[in-house]
Formats: sequence, structure tokens, C-alpha cells
Amino acid sequence: MGEVLMKKFFSKDSFVLSSFDKAQRRQSLLVSIIIIVLFIFSALTFFNALYAFADFVGSIVSGSPDAAIRDITRSLPLILSCFMSIWGLLLFHALFRNVSDEKRIKSIKKNAIALLAFAAVNFIAIIVMLIMGKFHSLVEGAPSPLYPLDSIIYSLIYVAIGVFALVYLKKLQEKMPYVVPSRGAVVTKARGLYCTFMSFWMLIALFSTASFFLGLFIVDFVHGYLLYCISLLLIFFVNMLFIGVWEFYYNELKEENKKKFLLPLAIAGLVVALIAIILYFTGLTTGLDGPSNAGFGVLPVAFAASVNIATLIVAFTPIIVSVVALIKGLFIRNK
Repeated sequence: MGEVLMKKFFSKDSFVLSSFDKAQRRQSLLVSIIIIVLFIFSALTFFNALYAFADFVGSIVSGSPDAAIRDITRSLPLILSCFMSIWGLLLFHALFRNVSDEKRIKSIKKNAIALLAFAAVNFIAIIVMLIMGKFHSLVEGAPSPLYPLDSIIYSLIYVAIGVFALVYLKKLQEKMPYVVPSRGAVVTKARGLYCTFMSFWMLIALFSTASFFLGLFIVDFVHGYLLYCISLLLIFFVNMLFIGVWEFYYNELKEENKKKFLLPLAIAGLVVALIAIILYFTGLTTGLDGPSNAGFGVLPVAFAASVNIATLIVAFTPIIVSVVALIKGLFIRNK
């Protein structure tokens, strides 16, 4: 049974890649690796930006608006680095878009320009803050050992990426058959709703990815919180797994196989999501103060609140994604 399922769902002929020549497969692999690397960078910078926001909210709540403004100003390079990472990710992801050559080039150009704009603003902001005395030196040692110098280096790297993309556009146009057009057509109906949902899911996935790996060192596995911490990390892992399956499995399927596989994938995803959420609430019953004590370091602004809304949003996202996929799968099947 297992062998039959493996052959059905992982047959080489099920994927768009099977119709590619060697050069196309090589480029597809290269772009995929770049996207994974940029996704990890985006996850880490998004995590840092959330920490900066947590400090800002903490100062507001404690009645120190001056400290809040100081904290958010000093953290501006962290926040801009987050935007740079995400736009760099979008830039390379545009290579996968199966649209007309003109639209794909336009998307790449738009994301490259946005990336250069964020990098330029970040670089200028750091220089201005140094001149104004907001930073006492180019290397202050917090929140990272080389901050804010590392943010300048980060900006220069993304400037190079943006310039490379713009310069490479002409070559890209000449070699269009080798630009991994492995993804399905971009959604045109209810595009605004689709983009909003995908943006929300991407941010949850970014946070979950960083939280899973950093959480291994941050969460408190002792003091009676072991089950809660394991269930919390499982929630993060499931979010990370779902975005990976969507990005590098479902989106790589041929259109006819997407229609056949979506419903079973949605059902399997819903089962996994329900198991994860049941384990999470089971872990929560072992210590209701688990979020504020054991998980505080993962996202203080969320875990410090008594209702832990941010945590629950992250926990329920796999269920939401699975239900949306299930509805779409049923609609496609009955169409």
C-alpha cells in the first residue's frame, strides 16, 4: 500500500520538471536553493523585527513613550533588513511565475527596484543616525555583535542582488525557455483575497521557521513544561512543513495532478493539523502558565498577554490552510 502511494504521489512523471531538459532542471534546482536560503534569512530578520516591535510595545505599555520612540528608531535597520529579505525572496520567486515573458520580467523588475529602495533607505538611515548621535559608533555590539555595521553589510549584499537582477534582465529575456516556468498560472479571480491569504500564511511560516530552530535553544524544557514545549515546537514545525509542501511539492505538480492530488493532500494536512492542535492544548493543560513562562522568549509581545492571541493564530493556521485546500479540492473535483 505504502509503495503504491509513493509511486502515485512521487512519480517523476507527476511533476512539471519531468518535461525539462538538463539545463532547465539545473536552473530550477539553483533557484529553489536560493529561495530556501532567502526564506531562512527572511525568517530570522522577521523574528528580529518582531522582537524590536515587542520592545516598542513594552515601552508603550509601561508608560514610556520616549523610550518607545528611541527603541523603534534604533531598531529601524532591523525592520528594514526584514523588508529587504522578504523582497529578495519575492524577487527570485518571480522566476517561477508561469505567466507571459513580459509580465514575469515586469514582476522581477518591480521587486528588484523595491529591494534597492529598502537597501538605500536603510544605508542612509544608519548614516544619518550616526551623524545625529542615535548610534554612538558603527559597532555598538547590540542586539548583534556588529550592529549596526552588519545591517550596512546586509544592505550592500541586497544592493548587489537587486543590481544583478536588473542587469540580468536582458539575458533572461534571451534565455526565457530556461527560466523555470514550473508553476501554475497566477490566480486572477479574487486575486486580492488570494494575495492577502498568501501574505498572511507566508508571515506565519516565516515566524514559525525561525521559532522552531531558535526555540530549541529558547523555550524552557524543564520546570514541568516539557510536554507544552514539545507541542509548541510541533506547531511551529507543522507550519514550516505545510509551506514546504505547498512550495516544493504541490506547486511543482503538473496541472492534471494538482487536481487529482489536492483533495487527498488537504485531508492528510487536516489530520496532521488536528493532531498538532490537540497535542498543543493537551500540553497547555499541564501548565496554563506555560506560554508566559516556558515560551516567553520566542515572542514576548505574544506570550506576555493572558489570551496569547498571536500564539493561537499560529497554532490554528495549519487548520485554516487545510480547510481552504479541502474546499478548493472539493470544488475542483465537482467542477
